[in-house]
Amino acid sequence: MSPYTGPDGVRSVAEAAGLEAAGWGSLLGAEDFFQTPRWLTVQEHNSGTAMDFLVRRREGAPVAGLVTAWADTSVAWLLARPDAMLRRALEQEVPEAADVLREVAGGDPDRLLPSLVCGGRHLGRTRALASPDATGEDLAALLDRAEEMAAERGAATVCFPHVDVRDTALVTLLEGRGYRHHPSDHYAWLDIPPGGFEQFVDEMSAHRRRRVRLERRALAEAGVEVSVEPLTQRLCPRLGQLDANLLRKYGNPASDEGSARMIGRIAEIMGDDVLVSVARQRGTIIGFGMQLRSRARGEEQWYGHRAGFDYEAQGKLPLYYDVLYYEVLDAAAKEGATVLHAGIGSVAAKLARGCRASEQRSYLLPVPRSGGPDDDRKENGR
Repeated sequence: MSPYTGPDGVRSVAEAAGLEAAGWGSLLGAEDFFQTPRWLTVQEHNSGTAMDFLVRRREGAPVAGLVTAWADTSVAWLLARPDAMLRRALEQEVPEAADVLREVAGGDPDRLLPSLVCGGRHLGRTRALASPDATGEDLAALLDRAEEMAAERGAATVCFPHVDVRDTALVTLLEGRGYRHHPSDHYAWLDIPPGGFEQFVDEMSAHRRRRVRLERRALAEAGVEVSVEPLTQRLCPRLGQLDANLLRKYGNPASDEGSARMIGRIAEIMGDDVLVSVARQRGTIIGFGMQLRSRARGEEQWYGHRAGFDYEAQGKLPLYYDVLYYEVLDAAAKEGATVLHAGIGSVAAKLARGCRASEQRSYLLPVPRSGGPDDDRKENGR
């Protein structure tokens, strides 16, 4: 790739450490936490693959940005890997998935790899960043460069794994360039009531309110206490065990030690902006949820990121909502946070607890193959 030498055009920033100097911060909105330089530093450590950061400059100023990550069979983040996402959509009999299988994957999801995953590999609202001055031409220039990179590196596809249907500028651009899509999930979020949990419950129906009270009583009678506290290195080994439990339950490769290292890196990099809601039963941790705090543009929002449970100890106890919602709402309200981002998955349960949700789509573009057989093509992202 030719080095960027002029004031305008698309520049590739090789490491997250260089993003601040490239003006990346000016492109971030209040809901772009997972594309902040600090979180992208976490992803560099934890992704196990090559990442690049494209910046579009015009008239000497950054106007748009795009995160890319290389996905092949070695990466473990299946919820943003196009082959695994398509398989899941096929299993769920999503109508559009059959068309994508035929027209993009040639009948085999494995043929989607390797892929250049764009817009961030976080789960929900993957997108290009844009300043208020950005135009469609600026976003198109980023895609031009990303697609060139994919071809240079021997990718089979370019993928935007979780595009929100409300991101009409990106949706229009991708569809105009021939990207095909299938629904990937729904992204949920909850407006935090200033009165925290009590206001949250008071605004429920009488039936739902009684059910929540019974759930909390069951936990109290079982000797379970939930608290929201800073994430410390001392907690990481046990949280790693519980995190790996959840990942393995849903078919994702995981080890206790690997999860503990990942959580430890998050604690090291994020500092005071990572909290955990921890459920203890007679002193033993049996469940947790991780919350990441974003304070962009004067507004605090919280993002649910990871969770895990001791399923044997949990039994039929209703830990999920207490750990991921009820105690978190109280803590977030006290900090003046306005939104709790609940992310993808379990959308029916989240809607039943007052969340709003928006459809996410996986957009895919096949990369023309030329210059020799597949075995001669590059197998990595550099």
